[in-house]
Amino acid sequence: MQERTLGFCDAVLEDAGPETARVADELEAFAGLLERAGELQAVLGGAAASVPVRRSIVRDLLQGKVSEPTLALATFAVQSGPGADYVSDVAALARLAAARRDSQARLDEGPLGRVAAGERLDGYATAVLAPADRHRLGEVEDELFRFMRIVEGNEALLGVLTTSELPASLRQRVVTDLLSARASAESARLAAYAALVGRPRDYVVLIAGLVERVAREASRRVADVRSAVELTAADRQRLAAAISRFTGAEVEVRVTVEPDLLGGFVAQVGDTVLDASLRQRLHQARELLLSPSQPAGEAPAGPTNA
Repeated sequence: MQERTLGFCDAVLEDAGPETARVADELEAFAGLLERAGELQAVLGGAAASVPVRRSIVRDLLQGKVSEPTLALATFAVQSGPGADYVSDVAALARLAAARRDSQARLDEGPLGRVAAGERLDGYATAVLAPADRHRLGEVEDELFRFMRIVEGNEALLGVLTTSELPASLRQRVVTDLLSARASAESARLAAYAALVGRPRDYVVLIAGLVERVAREASRRVADVRSAVELTAADRQRLAAAISRFTGAEVEVRVTVEPDLLGGFVAQVGDTVLDASLRQRLHQARELLLSPSQPAGEAPAGPTNA
């Protein structure tokens, strides 16, 4: 299973609380369904369908039928790992939920190497930050940055958090005690989790990575949309919902009117660009007409009468 999925699972199961037993049962039932339904397994485990399509299939199958934590885990797994591993990933998630239900789950299995710990933290942060709006994300970014500077500037604290002589659970507790009354719950959880899964000597680097991660997350919550026409409030809501389904994150739409697009829109969310403009479609049609791909000796087709 991908480290990002494991981190996401840790956060979701932390929040599930008394629902953990239900989550374990639901994931086990879903894994059984996937094993029995060969056609469904082929679609979700194959490479033919895109990630947004497979995510939509999972949501359509499970939404309203399982708990929110189960839906979140099944959806995240389908978009994070190789398609061929999806069935086994769902089964592994069911085992992790059952272990936590039975108080057998171990988060402090590390320490993980720097890359693996960063990936685990990324998945954990995805779940922890999911409900946060852009303003909240800005606060978390500031808090983590200030905490990193405090750690770097306090020799005694730096020594405690970067020594391998203390168990990870104790270092995690130190961070929790320091931040529980001084920072948001999100910041405290992220900083404490970094102490739990990473190597002690990597702690400051992991916090710096979290600061950058939160900043990127804030930019993903804004969709800069260029539209050929002014959009109504209802249009903006529908567009935001469509972009959210594609990206997997709630977005805030900012619209700029550009008549040169002729029709449709162009949306940029972070580094992702969605071009659904009429200008782009006309460009693609022109490229197709001018393509030299027709068989040799065959004249290009002329215009047809409507």
